[in-house]
Amino acid sequence: MNSTFMGIEIGKKGLLAHQQALHVTGHNISNAANEEYSRQRVVITASDPLYVPALNRANQPGNIGQGSEVAMIQRIRDEFIDDRIMVEKQAFGYWKARNDFIYQIEMVYNEPSDQSIRSRLDALWEGFQELSKYPEERSTREVVKEKAIALANEVKYVYGKLYELQKQANMQIGHTVAQINEYGQTIRDLNERILKAEALGDNPNDLKDKRDALIEKLSQLVNINVSRTDKDELIVYIAGENLVQGEVFRPLVALEDSNNNGMFKVLWKQTLTDVNIQSGELAGLISIRDEVLRQNINDVNAFAINLTDLINEVHRDGFGKNNQTNNNFFKHIAVSDNVEGNFDLNNDGINDVTALFKISGNNKVDASAAIGITGTLTFMKNNDLDQEIKINYYATDTLLDVIKRVNDAKIGIVGYINHNSQVAFKATIAQDTDKKNFIIRHLEDSGQLLVGYAGILKESGPQGAFDYRRVDDIRKIIASREHITITPMFNPASYMDIDDAIKYDIDSIAAAKGKDLGGTGDVNTSNGVGDGSNALAMAALKHKHAMIDSNATFNDFYTSLISRIGSQGEEAKDRISSQETLLKNLANLRESVSGVNLDEEMANMVQFQHGYNASARVIAMIDRMLETIIKLGQGV
Repeated sequence: MNSTFMGIEIGKKGLLAHQQALHVTGHNISNAANEEYSRQRVVITASDPLYVPALNRANQPGNIGQGSEVAMIQRIRDEFIDDRIMVEKQAFGYWKARNDFIYQIEMVYNEPSDQSIRSRLDALWEGFQELSKYPEERSTREVVKEKAIALANEVKYVYGKLYELQKQANMQIGHTVAQINEYGQTIRDLNERILKAEALGDNPNDLKDKRDALIEKLSQLVNINVSRTDKDELIVYIAGENLVQGEVFRPLVALEDSNNNGMFKVLWKQTLTDVNIQSGELAGLISIRDEVLRQNINDVNAFAINLTDLINEVHRDGFGKNNQTNNNFFKHIAVSDNVEGNFDLNNDGINDVTALFKISGNNKVDASAAIGITGTLTFMKNNDLDQEIKINYYATDTLLDVIKRVNDAKIGIVGYINHNSQVAFKATIAQDTDKKNFIIRHLEDSGQLLVGYAGILKESGPQGAFDYRRVDDIRKIIASREHITITPMFNPASYMDIDDAIKYDIDSIAAAKGKDLGGTGDVNTSNGVGDGSNALAMAALKHKHAMIDSNATFNDFYTSLISRIGSQGEEAKDRISSQETLLKNLANLRESVSGVNLDEEMANMVQFQHGYNASARVIAMIDRMLETIIKLGQGV
């Protein structure tokens, strides 16, 4: 039968249940400003009744209630919203990293302003123009020298700042990997603590909040997804591979990559295999370092080497006021001291390639006349496959037709007709590795176009082909050495400067053209100090499509570079704005589910307070009833 004190027990349970509910309400209120906190709710259920149906039960009405108890403290959380936020955070992190660096790149170019490459280049063209009018004046020569120095310094400055940004992005990649490991280790530790708490029957809601907050922070760094299907272990994946599985953590590591100029490569520490990074800040940093900054650095290098080469090409044909000729205007520092162009590309101490940047033919040609011969040109695409590309030419083609066909193929080599009406080929930026920038990879002709017609190769067919993978292959070139330019030292923008002969003697600036006296077949005598025709030819390069692979003038090429980075910046800003709006809406949606509503908590507090007071009054009433019974027993 029922205990005499059963009513007190029921009242006690009511007190404890409502007391626990008040504690949880207080916990909610104290965490109302905590953005990582999820609202908790006490689930109060009826205790199991007495006398369930059975043959040996007491012969009295059964299923007598025993009051209430706290079944659980429930954490209010919508995992679907969490997963949506996690995905959008990855996109936000990617575009945020890009935006931060693109903004700095825009500051480096400093456009539009008087202190920029474009303004310095325009000043140099104007200097050459003035020199062509007054070649005998020392002041105009001094202006050309100073404008050239200012341009070279600006190019070096821009290169230096871009390279610093690339190193900074690389350092941030290392720091981000360390942060991912820190978050991963902490999530693993929380998994262990949560598992132990749940094994004891507890609901470690606050630990789960901390874990979810870390997962959200981690999602902004790298592309992750989370599996919660196994109640005993939470799994965090990066592109399908486990970063954290329950109590097991697989760290990442950032190691220097010799194939990428010593920049960090992100690997799994245990297996040293590549991590498939697709989004998040880490992907954004890698994209900035290996794509955006690499492209900008290479474009500045291409600008520097092409400007240097084209101006030098014209300048060498002219004469200075001191009658000197065949001098460079800008310095050209070859990648190798070897006069044959032999170079140790793989750094094993042995020359293994022939590195040539430009080859001009010996013969003057009429670019608009039909060539009258047929054959096939074979080149090698400048990617890691070194695939052969064949371009046919026909008797009815002009040289301009053939050159256009070559340039449209985008194979890493471009052709053009130089100022001496000679066919010339030069290398461009490599697609595989920066070490192979500005290296002609393969030249072969099955016919006579590059052999007898243009005067570049000694022999047609495979046996006469030039291939950079062989040393001493310069011997396959019939063009004279003055028509061959060895590949420049890495990053020509970093050391751009005027030639020492001009730096220390401005009379060496070749403003005048020359003439052939004595019928030697070579220009050997200056037209005189009053001739500025060679300076005018250098000034005319402003309007020449000198950036052959882009079919643009120097100014147009630089303008397109600035426009591209501006467009990338606008895209990044637009994407960030879009992601911020989306994340704000998702955060509001989550707040409506998991956030603490103080008005609601105050109402709950009043409700639980009344419940507590009512339970206390039940105990007091039972106590009075018992007191009456006791007094009856005492005969009072």
